[in-house]
Amino acid sequence: MLCALTGVAQATSLRVSAEPPLSGERLGDTLRSYLDGAEVTVEPSPGATDSASARPAEPGTVVITLQNSRGLGEDAEVVLVDGEETILARLPGVLRTEDLYRAAALKVQALLQRRAGSTPRSTSIPVLEQGTAAAAPSAGAGLLLDVDMAMLVPTGGPSREALRLGVGLQPSKHWRLELGTYLEPQQSADAQGIHVTSWEIPLCLSLGYAWHTGVWQGWLEGVGQAAIRRFSAEAAGIVSNSDMTVAPRAGAALAAGITIAPGLRAHTRASVLAVLADTRYRVDGQVVWPAARALVLVELGLEYGGRE
Repeated sequence: MLCALTGVAQATSLRVSAEPPLSGERLGDTLRSYLDGAEVTVEPSPGATDSASARPAEPGTVVITLQNSRGLGEDAEVVLVDGEETILARLPGVLRTEDLYRAAALKVQALLQRRAGSTPRSTSIPVLEQGTAAAAPSAGAGLLLDVDMAMLVPTGGPSREALRLGVGLQPSKHWRLELGTYLEPQQSADAQGIHVTSWEIPLCLSLGYAWHTGVWQGWLEGVGQAAIRRFSAEAAGIVSNSDMTVAPRAGAALAAGITIAPGLRAHTRASVLAVLADTRYRVDGQVVWPAARALVLVELGLEYGGRE
């Protein structure tokens, strides 16, 4: 089969074009790398009413046109004409990077493999392919990993910085579920002659919906937190004591990201969380650590994986 495919590729002439903003040159370069020995000619982009299926293809010539989808959405279509046979395949709009050109090249490769096979080709009825699973590369695993630098600003008490680590699952390009934690430094304060130290680890669960997908993404998230907090107090004349509590929080976040490499995105997130419990800390009836009724988080970091 490989020998037959090589022989066919060497005898094949490919006429390539693409509608702006798609690039015929990039498609031609990709085809040359996938089909060693094929003669690839890049032609000017077709007009608004031109269709590859209406253009004559000489014997031994395959005409390939990469065009914007004629239906709704941001998808693209690759149209291949080989003699009297036409193949139309839709490519998801999220592949508008080098993956889109790879998907088109794989479609051409599959056509040549079928030509090299022993099964006679049908020349009576054009072939219409709606599925793209066999030609398009995988959209990526559903696993998400991210690391962020965060600034936490409560309505009461000192602000602090934190390192956020997160892992999640994205079953579709519009929904994702993520679990994360914030690593924060210990804080201290002096109030009414009492030295107080505070330490916490917030655990965060979020459910996000993508209101925009593509090269850049926009997400709206519902967020819940459970912060494990430990307070310690020391002062002259009183016995040192400590206490551990869990502070529940809930709110929403708005996030945006942009693709900087395949599977890798830089993103930012802004969250507003309401504190659902009294977080004041008292010693002998005196409040030595104020309560925060709300918490604002601003994050900037990198995210890997998921579906684009």
